[in-house]
Amino acid sequence: MTARWQLKRLGDIFEVARGGSPRPIEQFITDRPDGLNWIKIGDASASGKFIERTKEKIKREGLSKTRFVSPGDFLLTNSMSFGRPYIMATEGCIHDGWLVLKPRVKDAVHPDYFYHLLGSDAVYNQFAARAGGSTVKNLNSEIVASIEVRLPPVNDQRRIAATLDKADALRRKRKRAIELLDSLTQSIFLEMFGDPDTNPKRFQRGVIGDLLEDTQYGTSAKAGEAGAFPILRMGNVTNDGRIVVDDLKFIDLSDKEVEKYTVRKGDILFNRTNSVDLVGKSAVFGIEEPFAFAGYLVRARTKNSISPHYVAGYLNSRHGKATLRNMAKSIVGMANINAKEMASISILIPDADSQHRYTTALTSVGDQRMRLEKQLRHTNSLFSSLQSRAFSGQL
Repeated sequence: MTARWQLKRLGDIFEVARGGSPRPIEQFITDRPDGLNWIKIGDASASGKFIERTKEKIKREGLSKTRFVSPGDFLLTNSMSFGRPYIMATEGCIHDGWLVLKPRVKDAVHPDYFYHLLGSDAVYNQFAARAGGSTVKNLNSEIVASIEVRLPPVNDQRRIAATLDKADALRRKRKRAIELLDSLTQSIFLEMFGDPDTNPKRFQRGVIGDLLEDTQYGTSAKAGEAGAFPILRMGNVTNDGRIVVDDLKFIDLSDKEVEKYTVRKGDILFNRTNSVDLVGKSAVFGIEEPFAFAGYLVRARTKNSISPHYVAGYLNSRHGKATLRNMAKSIVGMANINAKEMASISILIPDADSQHRYTTALTSVGDQRMRLEKQLRHTNSLFSSLQSRAFSGQL
């Protein structure tokens, strides 16, 4: 630690408090222009730094039941992806999914420096070690206030922040390139097959079941830290149609269960139960080794003449997602679409050559995405190293 840097608790630097919500919140939502901004997690993009506007407002009568925040305050998510920092660039009110950090002395806090510090591995690891909850971690104001950080003079904060901002800009460019590739898949589908409602290319119409050899629900057996087969759960299927093998559990299957509850390359996995916005997300399994799949997923195996990428591409298209939202049966916050209902969804049936060209285009995009992800992982590693040096006074 340099001589001028002080070891401080976050509670010494900020007033830390949790948000609150007037209830029932539906009675306080308003369209009136004099309403107060109602700040929700969705108002902050995953790659964003500032919260600049909100989609909703609440009536001023609800102010006593919530917490008001101002430009220059920091917000932290306090559950799920907890500890993610944002800088307020507007004013408004926060619910109890947020914590606010208000600088005690604004001149002692450079916002860009603390944005990087609060989002650093060093601080996150302290949050994770102290946060309660075995499955879903939760922060509270006491935990955040107790975290110890090194506080440099403001001039040093400003210099370090400028260096980290430049490095972070490169990371954001990489992330943005990946986001653009993800949106490209939607454009490719629409360009190659047209709007399913108007069917400008005059493809044959049918239902998804016409294209499938069979469907199968996943296993309901409990998975754990050990087992013969890694098991895919609904979190392993992304909303943009990819399989990710992060946070895997494992399971044992009997000889009779192996064929029934495993997926092979080219199978579609359909998420039958989730929130209304996520139910029906689908992806084609592309790994050579066998994986089991869990009960909230349906395995759909296409006929030999049909591209599974086309079927999954339709389910993940804007038209497909709108269809899924309209047909989902919602029960206690969760929506469900069973295998029979999925098979009944209307779909265009393009010729085999068109499906093949779509698969080829999708594979090319996937290859580009893998290259960009590799570059991003390298950039993230370099950035993490730079942060470590910065917050230990070595820059």
